Amino acid sequence: MERRAQELLITEMIRSLGASLKNRGLYPPSHPQVKSPVEKVFKDLRVFFADRDELALAISDGTLVFEGYPIFNLTSPLEFFVGRLTRIGAPAVIFGKHLTLEDLEIFIRFLHETKEQGLSPREIQKLLVQAGIAHIRVKPIEENDQDDKAIANEIYTNAVSVVTSAMMDVRMGRIPSGAESERVTRDISSMLTRNRDAMMALTLIKNFDEYTYTHSVNVAVMALAVADAMRLSAPDKINVGVAGLLHDIGKTQLALDLIRKPSTLTVEEFEEIKKHPQEGFVLLGKMSHIRPDSAYIVLEHHLRFDQSGYPPQSKGYQSHEHSNIIPVADCYDALTTMRSYQKARYPQQALEIMSKLAGKSLDPYVVSVISKTLGAYPVGTMVRLNTMEIALVVGQGGADEESPKVVVIVDRNGNPLPSPEHVDLSEPEGTDDGHRRSILATVNPNLYSSVAAGALSATLELA
Repeated sequence: MERRAQELLITEMIRSLGASLKNRGLYPPSHPQVKSPVEKVFKDLRVFFADRDELALAISDGTLVFEGYPIFNLTSPLEFFVGRLTRIGAPAVIFGKHLTLEDLEIFIRFLHETKEQGLSPREIQKLLVQAGIAHIRVKPIEENDQDDKAIANEIYTNAVSVVTSAMMDVRMGRIPSGAESERVTRDISSMLTRNRDAMMALTLIKNFDEYTYTHSVNVAVMALAVADAMRLSAPDKINVGVAGLLHDIGKTQLALDLIRKPSTLTVEEFEEIKKHPQEGFVLLGKMSHIRPDSAYIVLEHHLRFDQSGYPPQSKGYQSHEHSNIIPVADCYDALTTMRSYQKARYPQQALEIMSKLAGKSLDPYVVSVISKTLGAYPVGTMVRLNTMEIALVVGQGGADEESPKVVVIVDRNGNPLPSPEHVDLSEPEGTDDGHRRSILATVNPNLYSSVAAGALSATLELA
C-alpha cells in the first residue's frame, strides 16, 4: 500500500474509533452508530497486522501517532477520543495481533465508562484485564525525542517529494492539485508546534543537486516559524506556508540552463528570470485547493519592502499583508546555502546582512521576528565552548537563549569526536571535571565543515 493511501486508512480508522466512542454516549451499545465503526476498525487493522505482531497508538505532546504516522488534522470524534485517552492517563495503547472484535468493543466501553483520571499505565492495565480485554495493553511513552526526529524527517522528506512532483507535473504540461501542498504545509506547521527544534534542524539540509526543492521546503519551514511567532491565524499560516512551498514554481516555465547558470546573468536573461513570480501566480490560480492569498504572496515574493523589485507595480499598489514574510525566509536560506557562485554564510552572518537590508528590500519587523525566532545562536551555528570544545547548535535550550542545545563534535585538543555528544547548555550538569559548559564565541563553520556534516547526519538520523 502506498504511503498516502496508508495515511488515509490510518486517519479514517482512528476517526472511526472516535466516532464509536462519541456515539456511545448517545446510543445503546448495540446501535449501528456504535457497532459499525468498531467493526470497520477491526477489519482495517488486519491490513497492518499482516507484517507485524503489535500496533502502537500513542499520544505524544498532544499529537496522536499510529505506528509512526502523526495524525494532525483532528476531527471532532478524534479530539473526543484523544481527550478520553489523555484524561484517563493512557499515553500509549498497544493492540496485539490476536485482537478480537470483542476486545475492541469492550475497550470502547471502558473508555466511555471509566471515570478515573490520571491513572498510571499499571492501574489502567489492571482495569483492562478486569474488563476482560485480552489483547490490548497500555504502556508509558519513553521520554526522548527520537520519535519526533523520525516524524519531522518523514514530514520534511514528504514535503520535498510534493514540491518535486508539483514542479515535474508543470514541466510535463500538467496542472497539479494543491491538496498535497496544503497537507504537508499543515504537517510542517503542526510539527513546529509540537517540536520546533526537530523541524527547524532539518533546514540545515543543503542539497546542491536538489537545491530548488529543499530550498522551497526550507523557506516554507522558516516562513511558518515566523508566521507562528507573529501569531497569525491558522488559515493565514497555511496561506503563507503553501506560498513558501510553491514560491518558485514559476521557474518551471523557464529554461533549465537559465535557472542553473552558475555565472552572472545577462540583462536579457535576468529579464526572463523576473517573469517567474507572475508565472507562479498564474499556475497557482489554476491549481485546486490553493487559496488566492497564497497566489498573491507568490506573485509578490520579489517585491521589496520599499516597493521596488519585480514584477513592477503601479503607484499606490497595496501588496498582500503577509507578502513580506517569504522574502525574509527566502533570503535567510539562500544566504546560508553554498552555491556554485557564492560561499555559504553562517547564520549570524546571514542575520547581520539581513539587518542591513531591513527597511530597503526586507521588512524590518519580519527581520526582527526571524532574528528573535532563531535566537542568539540559530540552529546551524558553530560555537567554541569554554572547555575549548567545538559544537554545533541543533536547538534552543530553556528560557535562556544564550544556552542552546548543541552537539559537541571536536574535543579540546582539536580532535573530531568519534560520536557527537549531545548537550543542553541550559542544564546545570557540566563536564566530568566539574565545569559547566557555556559558549565563548562563534566559529567559522568552514573550518570544521566535514566534521559538522557527519555530526549533522548522525543528529538528524540521515546516515
